[in-house]
Amino acid sequence: MYEWLTGNAHTLVVTLYNTNITLNNSAAAYFSDVRYATIGINRDLKQFVIRPVTKREVELKIVQLEHLHKVSIGKGYARISNKIVCDELAAIINENLNGQKYIARFDDKEKLLVINLSDESE
Repeated sequence: MYEWLTGNAHTLVVTLYNTNITLNNSAAAYFSDVRYATIGINRDLKQFVIRPVTKREVELKIVQLEHLHKVSIGKGYARISNKIVCDELAAIINENLNGQKYIARFDDKEKLLVINLSDESE
């Protein structure tokens, strides 16, 4: 009997660097139609979330402009560059950010990419 191993072709991976948050192709797919996102942090749960913000939400000012983070889309990835946010995340995990990888999940109901900072991927 074979034991089937989990693949990574559709795994949502978020990589943290000291100046940016990078989403792999699978995670970036949730942001392909947007250029902005909001980021929320829950220090108690050691989690953060990234929520795609549509152009319509920006135009209607549903989201405060100071809460918007630009999402840069590349070939096979998306990136949010913000040193202040990265410093906040580094403080939560109590270490410098240098390419730590985390498995994420997308909450379809809330439309949030959820990243648990307690579970660093190997």
